[in-house]
Amino acid sequence: MVEETAANAIVVVTGVFDLLHIGHLRFLEAARRLGDQLIVGVESDERVRRWKGPNRPIQTEDDRLALLRALRVVDDVFLITGERVDPAYYADLLRPFAARYIAVTADDPFLEQKRDAMRAIGVELRVVTPRIENYSTSHLVQLLGLP
Repeated sequence: MVEETAANAIVVVTGVFDLLHIGHLRFLEAARRLGDQLIVGVESDERVRRWKGPNRPIQTEDDRLALLRALRVVDDVFLITGERVDPAYYADLLRPFAARYIAVTADDPFLEQKRDAMRAIGVELRVVTPRIENYSTSHLVQLLGLP
């Protein structure tokens, strides 16, 4: 899906990355191909619990950060904290990175709102992967019989 690489471009992605799986890896690899540096924002434990319930995330934010940091495709990671979840919050959060792109999956529920928010700070939103069926943390949690 990704054809060109921009010289000296920073690419940012955000997500929970709870039970790291092949869908995550394919997404991160596709995002990294957009530029020279991939920075990953990881949602804090508190934020994940608010969205997905008291039994999530499965892994702590420290473990999720460490796992992502260990991937050779990832250049840096940061923790996303706070109450706000609107696309303008992410624009404020990402502005200091001077990213050229924010990479997302095709099934991102806030695609157009994110596109508008990123455009306002000069960041191009790029869809880098389609939804990969049966590769989600929620699906893995269900298969493992976890609450």
